[in-house]
Amino acid sequence: MPEMIAVERALALVLEAAQPLPAIAVDLDEAAGRILLEEIRADRDQPAWDKALMDGFAVMAAGVTDGRDLLVASTIAAGADPATLNPLRPGETARIMTGAPLPPGADAVVPVEQSHEGAATDRVRFEGAVRPGDHLARRGDDVRAGTTLLDRGDLLGPAEIGTLAACGRTRVQVGARPRVSILATGDELVPADRTPGDGRLRNSNGPMLRALARRAGAEARDLGIARDDPQALREAIESGLDADALVLSGGVSMGLYDLVGGVLREAGAEILFERVAIRPGKPFTFARRGATLVFGCPGNPVSSYVIFQLFVRPALRRLASHPRPEWEAVPARLAAKVRQRPGREGYAQVRARFKDGRVEADPVPTTGSADLVACARGNALAVLAEGVAEFPAGSEVPVILLDDHADR
Repeated sequence: MPEMIAVERALALVLEAAQPLPAIAVDLDEAAGRILLEEIRADRDQPAWDKALMDGFAVMAAGVTDGRDLLVASTIAAGADPATLNPLRPGETARIMTGAPLPPGADAVVPVEQSHEGAATDRVRFEGAVRPGDHLARRGDDVRAGTTLLDRGDLLGPAEIGTLAACGRTRVQVGARPRVSILATGDELVPADRTPGDGRLRNSNGPMLRALARRAGAEARDLGIARDDPQALREAIESGLDADALVLSGGVSMGLYDLVGGVLREAGAEILFERVAIRPGKPFTFARRGATLVFGCPGNPVSSYVIFQLFVRPALRRLASHPRPEWEAVPARLAAKVRQRPGREGYAQVRARFKDGRVEADPVPTTGSADLVACARGNALAVLAEGVAEFPAGSEVPVILLDDHADR
């Protein structure tokens, strides 16, 4: 019988085998959600000129006194060329828009709200004190040319995309999206769009695993359903081994029709482990052939779901060059007691919420490892120590907040 290894050891073997894919260059519109693999520096000062931070009037602060009218000598719109602006002279001001360059000599901006224009539209007076530097930004206040803006390993979210655009970087080096093939196995399965006959089941694992792979940033390809026949399974597996990762469900336990391990060996794959001390998901095969990673998940839907979250997702993220591919657990307080059979580390579906400054985890009722609806109702996994049978309400346990926890 294959050795059963600890979850921590299994994850270490998976991440050791999952080496980052080569960097690729993509356009800005394709960069969101990827990992940046180069350093980005500012190409010029930001702002590149002294500018107004509010709509109002550019002034020489020393020349502004209560009750004194100033001549509105010009109007400066955002986008004006700083080189074309006339200097302010004593007794003058310039009407200015937010973001517009300051005219030479101006050292403050007075907001429109502090101004009073009389019948003569070329005259204005101000109320309140005006100090040099009010409501303006000097050249380079935000960033100096050459300053590092983004580092290698940064995740490119919306703000990072805007930063790239602001410094003219419309093509960047990023981590590649892993290519993943998804294969469900079992004579009992029918496609999800068919009504199953007696003894048959709709294939829920395939669509679920494809969705999980895409959520992890991969490109997922559906290989359909492979029957419990060595030749048919061999052909299906061979068709998936040209991807960066092949994810199977079913056929990895110890039964007569659990053929995946044997077929993988015949295909030249190296089996790294076949059993993990985890509940649910003990019969889990991890292998590799060349650079292709192979994950043989259990056929029970909840087991497949948990195994993907704990092992496949971190591997895909490492392939995509994420610097921290694995989950990080946070402490949470159980809202109700949880029981388990001791002996293996447990992962229980819970619904996690922030309450009174900490995470509270409410266990999701479940009928077992076929109850996929429990996964749909949970948004986190509570990590249950292997030697403990019961965790009372109020106990503190580590909880993995899944990447859609805020939406569920």
